[in-house]
Amino acid sequence: MKILGIDCTTKFTNVAAASDGAVLAEVSLELGRKQSSLLPLIVERVLSESSMKLSELELIAAANGPGYYTGIRTGIAYSAALAKGLGINILPVSSLETFVHDLRTAGIPLAPIIKARQNCIYCALYFSDGRELKPFVYPKFCTAAEFADFLTLYPETLLVGDDVALFKEFSVLPNNVLPRATGRPGQTALIGEYQKHLSIPPEMIQGAYLREPDIGPTS
Repeated sequence: MKILGIDCTTKFTNVAAASDGAVLAEVSLELGRKQSSLLPLIVERVLSESSMKLSELELIAAANGPGYYTGIRTGIAYSAALAKGLGINILPVSSLETFVHDLRTAGIPLAPIIKARQNCIYCALYFSDGRELKPFVYPKFCTAAEFADFLTLYPETLLVGDDVALFKEFSVLPNNVLPRATGRPGQTALIGEYQKHLSIPPEMIQGAYLREPDIGPTS
């Protein structure tokens, strides 16, 4: 199955193409305000490096949050429009799962952590059976103190993300930390392969913001 993966939820724009469980090409760039204008060009580049035509795509896997509001909207809007034009389904993928998916064979609990606002974070807890990830704490928005207190029950958990270092609440824990600014680009596409049975029509995808925007309610 030929899949395009798109993740714009962090500071980095991640795009990858995969086929039959193998990543063929991947790109990760920090684009800032140019993200929306350059995303189509990056997709074109990735498909070219994969020797894959746009018309050959069978599924688009799109990270729908949590993360940066603008990035979430950019990623899912482009992905949904492209899927609609191609007449194919789209798979919403949690950005937190993408963040740690390449570590799924480690056989230890994994906790991706991304800074939100004030002293709050986006976080989750996945158990790894050595082959795939199983969500134990689904993606949530909470204070760093709340999640750090919960993690005292799971000292073997690997904390993943550069943002872990921003919170003193995590520094007192015995947990190991793996710093990283973003997940591996190809992982979004691979998740599309593994979870393709959960794909939906493109008009149904929604952002998983997990909190109200700073400017006011979403409704």
